[in-house]
Amino acid sequence: MADKNKISFDFDDTLSTKRGQDLAKKEIESGSMVYVISARQDKEPIFKIADELGIPHSRIFATGSNQAKIEKINELGITKHYDNNSSVVKQLE
Repeated sequence: MADKNKISFDFDDTLSTKRGQDLAKKEIESGSMVYVISARQDKEPIFKIADELGIPHSRIFATGSNQAKIEKINELGITKHYDNNSSVVKQLE
């Protein structure tokens, strides 16, 4: 079941930007459970920003592909995902 308080962000060109980080801060302050779900292979580079925002490493996923990212978002029951890749956004609609 989808949980309206589960929000995820892509990393590259989304959470890696000031705008994305400000949006993540707002989501966290409003009580949302924030995840980082990226098509990257390696989640290590994501940790610094996640640590600054207070996102636990257990909620960071580097899936290796956009298709795997979409599957992980659906598997976790996330209802809102912020991503700069329009094809990913379209597939989640």
